[in-house]
Amino acid sequence: MRDFQIKQKYRIYIKYIYMNIKNIQTFFLLLACILLSGCKQNNLNRTEGIASIDVVNNLGKYHAITISEIVPKLDYIPLETTNDCLIGEARFIAVTPRRLFVAGTRYCYTFDRTGRFIGKIGSIGQGPGEYQSISGLCIDEKTQSLYLKNVRTILEYSWDGTFRQSIPIPKNMIESPLDMVSFVRDTLFLGHVPNYSGSEVHNFLLFDKSGQVVKSFDNHVQLNRAKPMYFFASDCSMRSFRISENVYVKENANDTLYCFNERNELIPQFVFDLGKYVFSKERREDGSVTSASSLESMRGIIQVPDDLTPMVGTSSYLFFNIVARGLPHNISLPEKRETTFMPPPGFQRTDTYEIRGVFGLYDKGNTKTRLLDTDPVSRKQGLINDIDGGLSFWPKYYNASGNELIDVWQSYDMKEILTEEYFAAHEIKNPQAHRRLRELLKNLKEDDNPVIVVGKLK
Repeated sequence: MRDFQIKQKYRIYIKYIYMNIKNIQTFFLLLACILLSGCKQNNLNRTEGIASIDVVNNLGKYHAITISEIVPKLDYIPLETTNDCLIGEARFIAVTPRRLFVAGTRYCYTFDRTGRFIGKIGSIGQGPGEYQSISGLCIDEKTQSLYLKNVRTILEYSWDGTFRQSIPIPKNMIESPLDMVSFVRDTLFLGHVPNYSGSEVHNFLLFDKSGQVVKSFDNHVQLNRAKPMYFFASDCSMRSFRISENVYVKENANDTLYCFNERNELIPQFVFDLGKYVFSKERREDGSVTSASSLESMRGIIQVPDDLTPMVGTSSYLFFNIVARGLPHNISLPEKRETTFMPPPGFQRTDTYEIRGVFGLYDKGNTKTRLLDTDPVSRKQGLINDIDGGLSFWPKYYNASGNELIDVWQSYDMKEILTEEYFAAHEIKNPQAHRRLRELLKNLKEDDNPVIVVGKLK
């Protein structure tokens, strides 16, 4: 896309010069300058704020990156475990200097920064302040508001759990609600329009608390589909993330990460180079890829990111992940942790290729992309813990006001993996921190609530 725009710009320049400069020597001199500037395309892209994150050329090259490269220390907050706040998998999390918000699809709890349970936010139901299913969580620190995305509405609460209002969510052309909604600022929200029809006019909408669309953004990828279809892997958007006042969004099948800035502009800022493994428009138009019996047609695709692991960004780094679906056997992938999969009754796998996830780190300062190897002992993904010898760390959230990266560790993982053999195989730079981790493990039970892990950036 950028190459085409640059070439178009050159054509216009050349035509203008040809029509307005009669001195032929001057014409060729200026033409030479333009051609030389074309050799500096990378600098032009950097000026425009677009950087390439090279995934395809880093496949097979994996790095053991340590936590100490990113953060100097880790703090642990074990969440209180009572019958009133039992947590399975923490799907959504938000952190402030004084509060922790943790949500699954059917609950939302708030804790203080010591992990003490404060209360529940909302409940299951269909009445005022009740939700059927939570599919998103956002906070506004200025007004101490918490927003939970319900099926067709956004529910606003105060941080103490008081219900404030229900905010309607706009719909797409076939009356489906937006699939991703982010609080922006003041009374504004940004939502993604799922392109089930293939011919949606817009792909993002800015709307206010009355549900009125304030600004819309054109969808430049029109699909030739015979009928609307639901295909999460291509038609929906990843979970957004925030860096300061900017919100970052990306469609699953698109290779571009956009920044929604303070001027309400949606600007392309990063492009993931997936090479021939990109989810092409032709494949997205193919109706067979949505059929459970035809998943084989998705072989050889890379998706950024996967559905459950959020992308996180800071002023210096992007923490992303890819899902590789049936790549050629000559492309190696990091060794994975062996788990026992117990299918439910009647479950039958339909895919015949391997689906693997790989974590990636993009350093904005030196424009360097690295894909991560797994831990050599646990085979868990993330940054190798060389600070206190604990589990690998991978941020699930960035608390901008505290400049903190946040991870969530399951208690049963900590009890199972953090053994003497594991500790012996890892470098431990901070013996005092290691002793504190051991003390935490002594008091931790396998069925306790998760532990929030906080890494303050350098």
